[in-house]
Amino acid sequence: MPQQPEIQDIYPLSFMQEGMLFHSLYDEQSRAYFEQASFTIHGQLDLERFQKSMDAVFDRYDIFRTAFIYKNVAKPRQVVLKQRHCHVHVEDISHLNEKDKEHCTEAFKEQDKSKGFDLQTDVLMRISILKWAPDHYVCIWSHHHILMDGWCLGIVIKDFLHIYQALGKGQFPDLPPVQPYGTYIKWLMQQDREEAAEYWKKRLQHFEKASPLPKRTNQMSDGTLQQITFTIPEKETSELQKIAAACGATLNTVFQALWGIMLQKFNRRDDAVFGSVISGRPSELKDVENMVGLFINTIPIRVQSDFLSFSDLVSGMQKDMTEAEAYSYFPLYDIQAQSALKQELIDHIIVFENTPTQQEIEELNQAGSFDFSVKDFEMEEVTNYRCSVKVIPGRTLYVRIHFHTGAYQPNMMSEIKDYLQHMISDVISDPSLPVSKMTLLDEDKTRKIVSQNNRTVSVSPESPTLHGLFERQAAVTPERMAIRFSGGSLTYAELDLYASRLAAHLAARGVTNESIVGVLSERSPDMLIAVL
Repeated sequence: MPQQPEIQDIYPLSFMQEGMLFHSLYDEQSRAYFEQASFTIHGQLDLERFQKSMDAVFDRYDIFRTAFIYKNVAKPRQVVLKQRHCHVHVEDISHLNEKDKEHCTEAFKEQDKSKGFDLQTDVLMRISILKWAPDHYVCIWSHHHILMDGWCLGIVIKDFLHIYQALGKGQFPDLPPVQPYGTYIKWLMQQDREEAAEYWKKRLQHFEKASPLPKRTNQMSDGTLQQITFTIPEKETSELQKIAAACGATLNTVFQALWGIMLQKFNRRDDAVFGSVISGRPSELKDVENMVGLFINTIPIRVQSDFLSFSDLVSGMQKDMTEAEAYSYFPLYDIQAQSALKQELIDHIIVFENTPTQQEIEELNQAGSFDFSVKDFEMEEVTNYRCSVKVIPGRTLYVRIHFHTGAYQPNMMSEIKDYLQHMISDVISDPSLPVSKMTLLDEDKTRKIVSQNNRTVSVSPESPTLHGLFERQAAVTPERMAIRFSGGSLTYAELDLYASRLAAHLAARGVTNESIVGVLSERSPDMLIAVL
């Protein structure tokens, strides 16, 4: 009879872990929360020492020795074992030509993803090394997100490399002791959930209409995952940091304000909500910044501009974030329950990654303490959201939008770069600019869209039309307010842009001159847009 593993500790799951376990069991075929990092190693690599270093990492962090027990128990528990081994798989493909090596590596990654993880029985981390040449290796490092968040990966890889370096000298590194993840769980279980529920109920009060990114009219389930990346240049990033400093805010808050305003313009409201992934590490826990486990949480960010200037909006949002920090541990599913929209509250998330693993690795490479260098670090993450936005700050702002084509049109998602860059240009020129006067497109692009969507050929001169007169006025006074309504207002340029977009959509559906199109609408901006 095999010997049962010795148990070191048993404790509940964090709220985020509970959510990930639910999604994993709800859709066993989904690869949501499967994380796979890959990087190349150039130089001499001691594979035996590599394995010993990984064993030391597992001994150091109890979360890696954890199994998630959910069968035949009243409530799921995480069980920390005294010992758990992570076998490093090594495969020699050096005999293949370069093209076959690339094909073999990609195939191996896909096969690794298809295995997934059984949260109750599997070791939830897999390390594989493909040997391309005597001084060239590809490392594929996979784990389930339920173990740790992105912040932790940099800590773990840095510790691993220090251990590897020390073992090469016949020593063991003098690393500081670490707090076990159970310390955080104990803190979490002591928090007042009723007080947090009351805070979020008040924070989301009167938000009754969702503010999503524009989706396909007919959403499809058979789309693919795509990503769009772009960079906010160094000069603009520096100016945004100055705005943040002047407002007593972070660069993250400035970006969130811009994103929220964009959603407001899309949805023709002065109120928007989207999801934000936060670090979730309580400052009152000793050495919490070096703990390894899953701390992150997703909370709603509400952007209410009313008649505020951009700088006032940023300042107000920073105050809201500071206040929300005390209740940021509250699980998203409970936060959603406090809102009128429930599960429809948010449809996408933003992650502002302050300490990317790539940066940690680069610093170690520059130190030159190893017989090898680590390059080409890539991290593939999949969530259960159909759109996620990652922002990596530095001298520039790197933005990656990951989305499902069945829900969002690629050409629409690619336009987000232009919208953000135009708004950034506006607020850099004048941080006190009223949000109501901010637009998604500059005047030249607006006129171009109007021109393209309103080209008509007339046999004889015609009398002025209502929409023709309106377009003429929009060209002359684009920033002047055209309509005011409960909850917001629209300028001539905004109203003209929305009408032109609707016209283009109808034309794509086969509507031509003299076609009859029914309009069913209450007295609202939508009705006026449809008439125009």
